[in-house]
Amino acid sequence: MANNGNKKIIVKKDMNFFAEFTASAAKAARLLTYAVLFGIAVVGIILVFIVIGIVRNTIIKGQITALETQLASDEYANLEVQAAALAETLKTKNNYFYALCQMRKNVDETPAVSMDLPDVIADDIPSDSYLVQYQLTGTTLAMEGYSFSYYSPVDMVNMLNEAGVFKVKPDINTTRIAAPDVGSPEEFFPDNNTVNAINNYYNFTIIGTLVSDVYVSIERIATSDTVESISGIETIKYDAGSTYTIEDISTYEAGGITYNLQSITINGAGIDEESFNNILNANAISGVANDNVDIALYYTPVVAETETAEAQ
Repeated sequence: MANNGNKKIIVKKDMNFFAEFTASAAKAARLLTYAVLFGIAVVGIILVFIVIGIVRNTIIKGQITALETQLASDEYANLEVQAAALAETLKTKNNYFYALCQMRKNVDETPAVSMDLPDVIADDIPSDSYLVQYQLTGTTLAMEGYSFSYYSPVDMVNMLNEAGVFKVKPDINTTRIAAPDVGSPEEFFPDNNTVNAINNYYNFTIIGTLVSDVYVSIERIATSDTVESISGIETIKYDAGSTYTIEDISTYEAGGITYNLQSITINGAGIDEESFNNILNANAISGVANDNVDIALYYTPVVAETETAEAQ
């Protein structure tokens, strides 16, 4: 009886072992199936990307072939020659524009006397004075005359200053002279036999600088392999003694090229490094225009700077 019991226990254990083995084998089969399906999916995705890549490469090759064909056509055969010709034309026109700007600058800076200035002078001559001559140049007025009073020439200058004639206080020279030195009574009263009873005569000369406009000229010059103007000459009119400010000068764009400011000259003289850095940081240059001011801004193209850095 004991042996039969043991046999039953052994048979039961064997059955449990085969059941567990069967379940484990089924689980392993399922995992293997999942792995195979996953692998197939991955391979499928890879194949899809490969097909997409082949299609894209085929399209790109077709586009390249079409572009090569287009570039080889008569329309593009002389494109480089045409570009060189256009560049030369642009250079010629820039030079012509610069010459026109230079002529305009010369005209603007040529001083001219106001047409109504003689009338202003005539209105401001005191009743006890008269002029024997006056001379006008572009910037200077010189007068000579006589007066019965020492202070009348000064009064005349004050009236001319109030009329805005002189730029600064003019030079006045007044000298007392004898009556016969001025002229005989017949010269003053040709129709009457009159004696000149005025004893005090003063000869005066007045020389002063006329109020005029001043001009600030800005020229932008590119310096690389060649030196050439990239903006012509810009001339701006200011009142003498006023403050001028030129902004946005750190960079400049012309012909699709960006330029960086490298140096500055004012009336032909270069500025020191500290002043240049201050101007560069402020992105503006300013000053007082007591006279005509010529500002030259020298630039270098950004492309040239990049190529130089790569070469180093």
